[in-house]
Amino acid sequence: MNKVDFKKAFDIGYPEMIFAANNDETFIRIKNNYSVPSSKISSTIVHINGKLFKENKFWLFFTELVEVSSDVSQDVQIELDKFEVDSEDFEEAFIQHLKDEISDKLAENEIRTVLKEMEVL
Repeated sequence: MNKVDFKKAFDIGYPEMIFAANNDETFIRIKNNYSVPSSKISSTIVHINGKLFKENKFWLFFTELVEVSSDVSQDVQIELDKFEVDSEDFEEAFIQHLKDEISDKLAENEIRTVLKEMEVL
């Protein structure tokens, strides 16, 4: 598929994505933009809704999610690292990239939350 055809397909299914985490108690809205010349996707977290959590660790293997804030509904602008498009396994690789980036950026941001069992809605 050439870049222009990919852009058309991308604009149908990927310009905005919502991720749910923590047993559907935390929701993150992402806006994506595909650049045809560079073949890269830029993504931004634009909204966080639901509950925020921290993780308590017990011994070596046990962890527990502890709610630190509820009823959060905040517009944000958190830029994620760009993703270079490779047509091989695009969807799986792109979604994994977003999951990793969301977790990393939220750990560094003032809106901190642990994200477990994240999925695309």
